[in-house]
Order: sequence, then structure tokens, then C-alpha cells
Amino acid sequence: MKMTKRDMILLAVIGAIAVIGGFWWFVVKPTKADLSAQRDQLAQIETESGGLRDSLSRMSVSTKGEAKRTAERLRLSKALPEGTEVPGVVVQLQRLTDRANVELTSIKTNSFSDYGSIRGTEFEVRVTGRFFDVDDFLYRLHRQVAVDEKDRPIVGGRLFATTAVDLTLDQETTGSDGSPSADDFVVGTIKVVAFSSVPGGAASGASVAPIPATAVAAPATTPAGTPAQTTATPSSGGTQ
Repeated sequence: MKMTKRDMILLAVIGAIAVIGGFWWFVVKPTKADLSAQRDQLAQIETESGGLRDSLSRMSVSTKGEAKRTAERLRLSKALPEGTEVPGVVVQLQRLTDRANVELTSIKTNSFSDYGSIRGTEFEVRVTGRFFDVDDFLYRLHRQVAVDEKDRPIVGGRLFATTAVDLTLDQETTGSDGSPSADDFVVGTIKVVAFSSVPGGAASGASVAPIPATAVAAPATTPAGTPAQTTATPSSGGTQ
């Protein structure tokens, strides 16, 4: 049977439709489905990425805040360390006398008092020097810890409180006529309280206890039944 031209055109059209249909069914449709799945996966990845960025941002802020708090705690621990740290007190007092150009002749301590979670260790400090140099030493002692105009602490060292000052003229430096002069030396006996946090955070209330003899240079002999008094004699002060 001979195909007519019309049949041939119809057959060609049907073949073309079949090819196009097969291409769409076997190529385009799977590709669209795969593209849709990839879009869904990309959206999920973007969502997870956004969540991770938020978590990282929060962690970064938290880490910076914790680092800042840790630095602040370390800075404040200079003013209020845990434990009495008598050697550290001696070193800081010696440094202050050196800067004020006075001589630190002795340090005595024999008791402490607890105020809640804060412990105050009492020291009797004796210095020798010109009046204004001794006054400079007292100023430096007072300015170890201060506050700025925004009431933020400025920590330069240990937190001290001066409870008493007794100044007497050093007779060895008095003028030949017995009259005082600007170059005469004075002997200052200063009672100072060095503050610290109570070890373990538990205070026993106001109390009196001896400082261990190993904490200072030379323990003094006292009668039986009284707290042992200890004395440290640092080297002479120098010029700032």
C-alpha cells in the first residue's frame, strides 16, 4: 500500500510529537523535579546557615562579655585578692615608700577582722622622711584604689584604709638650735588596714588571729597567751 503525502505528513507530525513528549517525559520532567529538590535543599541550607550565623553571633557576644568580665575580675583581684598575702602587702608598701622618697623602717601586724565576706588585716607601718614626702606617701597609699568621674574603679594596687596617723619630729635631724626646719625628718606611725576576700567566701565575724611567722621577715617574741606579733624590716626607700 502506497502512503500518500498526507499520510506521510501526519506520520511525521506524530513522530515529532512522540519525540517531544519523550524528551519532556524522560529529560525535562526529571530535571525539573531535581531542580525543585535542589531548591528545597538550598532553602534548608540557607535556613540552617542563618541559624548558625545567629548562634555564632550570640557566642561571639557571650565570649566577649565573658572575657571582659574575666579581665574585670582579674583587675579587681589586685585590689581585693583572696587571702591576706602579707608578702604582697610588704612589697607594695615598699614600692610606695620608694616612690615617695621616704624610708620604710618597720611593719607590724598581729590581727585581722572579718566584715562579712571581706577581711581587713591590720598593719602598723613606720616611715621616716621629710614631712611633705610622708604626706606624699599617705596620698599614694590612699590612691591605690580610686574611682573616676563615672564611678568606675581605678585599680593601681591593693585596697588600703588608713585608720590612724601619728607624726613626730625626728630629733636626730633637728637643727642645732633646736628649731624645726623644712629639711627636718619626721617619723610617721601609720595604722593601715589591707583588705582581701575571705578564703572560701565564709567569714567568721570579727576576730583576732596571729599572722603566720613565715609571712614576714622577723617574728617578735611576745608573752605566752597573746597573739604572736610579727615585724618586717624592708630596705631603705629611694628617690622616685
